[in-house]
Amino acid sequence: MENNITSSAVPPSFLIPDTSRKMDGEFVRSPVDEFLKTYLPFAPDEVETKYFVEKLLQSIPPASNSSDGREIRTRAKSKLPILVGQEEQYQFHHYPKPAIKRSTHESEVVAFTPWVDIAQAIGNIPHPQETRKRNQCNYRNMPYKRIASDILGSDNMIDAAFLRPCDEAVDLRTTDIAVVIEQKLSTVKRRENAVQAVSANVQIMNDDVRRMFTFGITIESDEVTLWYHSRSHSAVSERFSFIQNPKVLIRILAAFLFATDEELGYDPMVTREKDGCYTFKIPDPMITDQCQCFRTVDTLSEYRSNNITGRMARVYKVTKLDDKGEAIGEPLVLKDVWLDQSALTEREIQNAIFNDIEKFWQAPTEIEQMRTLQEDHKQLVKDKGYRQYFLAIVLDHSGTTTTDYPAGAVIKKGLLQEPDLKKHTPKSGTGTNAMFSDSRSRNEGTHPVNKVEVPVAPRTFEVKKHYRVVFQEVCRTVGKLGTLGEVVDVLYQALIPLQLLLCAGWVHRDISSGNIMAYRDNLDNAQEPWKVKLSDLEYARKFPPPDDYEAAVDPKTGTPYFMPIEVMQRKYLFNSKQAHLWAAPVVSALELEAEDAQSLASDSATDLSSVTVVHNFQHDLESLWWILLWTITCRINSDVAFHYGSPIFVNQLQSTDARYKCLTESIIQHLQTWMPPSKERLTLSSSMNSLRYLMSLHYIKRVGLGNHLKAEHYVSIHKDFADIFVTIKKTASEWFAIPLITRKATDSVYEQSVAPGRLKRQRPDEDNTDPRQAEDEGRSQAKLARTDESPEDKEK
Repeated sequence: MENNITSSAVPPSFLIPDTSRKMDGEFVRSPVDEFLKTYLPFAPDEVETKYFVEKLLQSIPPASNSSDGREIRTRAKSKLPILVGQEEQYQFHHYPKPAIKRSTHESEVVAFTPWVDIAQAIGNIPHPQETRKRNQCNYRNMPYKRIASDILGSDNMIDAAFLRPCDEAVDLRTTDIAVVIEQKLSTVKRRENAVQAVSANVQIMNDDVRRMFTFGITIESDEVTLWYHSRSHSAVSERFSFIQNPKVLIRILAAFLFATDEELGYDPMVTREKDGCYTFKIPDPMITDQCQCFRTVDTLSEYRSNNITGRMARVYKVTKLDDKGEAIGEPLVLKDVWLDQSALTEREIQNAIFNDIEKFWQAPTEIEQMRTLQEDHKQLVKDKGYRQYFLAIVLDHSGTTTTDYPAGAVIKKGLLQEPDLKKHTPKSGTGTNAMFSDSRSRNEGTHPVNKVEVPVAPRTFEVKKHYRVVFQEVCRTVGKLGTLGEVVDVLYQALIPLQLLLCAGWVHRDISSGNIMAYRDNLDNAQEPWKVKLSDLEYARKFPPPDDYEAAVDPKTGTPYFMPIEVMQRKYLFNSKQAHLWAAPVVSALELEAEDAQSLASDSATDLSSVTVVHNFQHDLESLWWILLWTITCRINSDVAFHYGSPIFVNQLQSTDARYKCLTESIIQHLQTWMPPSKERLTLSSSMNSLRYLMSLHYIKRVGLGNHLKAEHYVSIHKDFADIFVTIKKTASEWFAIPLITRKATDSVYEQSVAPGRLKRQRPDEDNTDPRQAEDEGRSQAKLARTDESPEDKEK
C-alpha cells in the first residue's frame, strides 16, 4: 500500500444508493424498557430516576456566574421547575397539553426548544452514583444544520444533537456528534424523519473511526423513538409519548448526559489527533497491561457504505510509536475490521494454512495427480520459502464484541420504506479510499448497480468482534499497477500460492484486484521486480467442506467484478437435464407414447439445480482470469475496449447476459479489435479465449462426472493456467508497456467509471450468494479493502 489515494469524480447520485433500501432488513424492534436495558444499561434505574424527578420538581435557582465566570448581581427570580406535579404524577411544565401541533407550536424550533432546558437541568444535577460524572456532551438545537465530513456526496442535515466540545460557530463535523436527533411536528413525516436520522448515523459511522456504535432519537409531535446502530445490527424502540411518560425521557437524557465515551460508542483504543490522524492502541501479547501504539500516516483503504451493518474494513499506512510518541521503524499496514464472532482471524487462518501446507509435504502423496505439484514445490516448502507469498503479520488482537439484540426483539422490515419518503433524501457519501486489500476506494470506477428485485435471506445478526492486525509489508494492489505487463507478471506469480492452497486443501474464495498484492522494497523503483503477495485470507475455507456444513446467512462484502459465474448464479454450468437429453436417442411421437409415462417421468439425470454451489479451486483461478480481462478492457485507454467491458463488469451480484456469454462463448474476435496486432499465432487475445474455453470444459466435465468435490481433479486446470501464462509472456514485447488508467465518470463513454465495487452478499461458506446490495454497494461489507479502484484496492 502506498500513498496514492484517489478521489472519485463520480457524481453523488452514482455513488450513493438509497439508505432506506440498503438498511431495510437490518433492524430489530423492541419495547422501550428492553431497548434501555440492552443498549443503555447505564440509564438511571428506578431509584436513581426518582432522585432526578425530585430535583426537577424543585425551582431552578438563577445562575450566579456569567459564562466568563464573573459574579452576577441580579434580582432575577428562580426559574420554574422543569416538572410540575407530585413525585408520583408529574409532567413537563413546558408541555401542558397532551400533544404537539402546528396550531399551537409554529415550528419545530418553537416546539422542541424546551428540550434544551430539560437536558441542561438534568445535566446540572449531580448523579446519585458518585462515581458517575457529567460528561462533556451538551444538548443543542441546530435546525437544518449540515454535517461536514470528508465523505464525498454527503449532505445530511440534523435538527439537534448531543454534541462533544466543539466550536459551534464553524462547520458541524461528524466527529462532534455523540447522538443524532431529528424533530418533526407531524407524525405523517415519521419515515422521512427516520431516514434523515439513520442517514446521518451512516455518515458518522463511515467517517469517525472511533465509533463502535451510535445512537439516534427521532421525535414526531410528542412521540419519541430510540435508535441504535452497530456493525452487527440496528435496533429501534417502540414509540412512546414523552409528554405522557416524562420519566422515560428523563432516563434517556440522563443516560446520554452521564455516559462515558465508551458507553456512547467511542473506542477507548483509538484517539483522534488534532491533525485528523488516528492513534491505535493494540495490546502487547508479551507484556500484560501494555499496548503498542500505531499512528496513521495515510488511508490506504476506507470503504463507505449506506449500510452500517458489516465488516467496515479500514486499512491504513501507519508508523509505530515509542514510549514518547515518536515514530520508529519502517512504515507498516494496519487493518481494522469487524468479523463475525465465530469467524477465524487472519492470523488463525494463516497459521492453519501453513500447517496444512507443511503437512502435505511431510510424506509423498498417494494421489497420483498431486505428485507433480508436490515435487515442483518441495524445496520451497522445505526452506519455508512458501511464506514469502503471504503477508507477514506483526501483531493482531481481537477486541470488543457487538451487543446482542434483546430476546424479545423482532426483525422489522420496511421501517424506512414508505410513501412519505420524499423531498430531501440525504446522502451519506458512500464510496472508497482504496489502497489495500479490503480497501474501499471512493468507488472511483463503479459501474452503477442495476436495480434488481432480489430475495432477502433470513438474518441471524451474528455478534461481531473488532479485529485489528498489523502487517509488515506495504504493497501495491494489482489493480493499481501501471502497465499491462506488470499485471500479467504478478498474476502469473499468483498461481504459485494458489497451487500451495490446492495442495493444502484450502480455497481462497475472495480473489480480487485488491488482494493480489505486488511488493518490492521501494514501490517506486521500477528496476526492482514485483513479488506477489496473497492477502485477505479471512474468507478462505477448507475444501471440500464437511458433510454437515451449513452456510451462514449474514451478509458479507466483496466485489462482484471478479466473482465466478457459478458462485454468482448459485448454480453449476453443467446442466444435468440437458446433458441427459443430449445423450438420449431421437424417438418419434408414437414411440414416445408407447413408453410407460411414469417411468419416463422419473428417467432423468440427477438434478443439480438445487445443489449448493461450493466454492472450489477453479473458482479462484477464474477470478484471476476476470482480473486480467477487466485490466485489458476497462483499464487500457480505449473506448472500444471500454464499450465491450462495461456491460461485463457491473457492480451487482447477478450476472449480466454479457458476463455469462463472456465465459461461455468465444471472445477472441472482440479482444483482437483493440489489442495490438501480433505476428505470433498464439496471442494474448487467443490465450484469454483458450483459458475461457478450458474453464468451461473443466466445469462441465468435472461436475458431470461427479468429481467437483475432489481436489485432485483441479490439478489439470492449474497446469493449463500455468502453461498458457507461459505462452502469454512469450508475446510480452507487443503489449507489456501498455499503460493502464483509472477511469472516472468524466472519462468514460457512459459517464460512469468501471472500478470494482462491493456488493453485499451472503456469508455462506459455499457462497450461496444473496444478491442484496450493500453499495448497491457491492457490499461482498465484507472483505477487506476491496477494490483497487473502488472498494477493492488493497495496498499493503
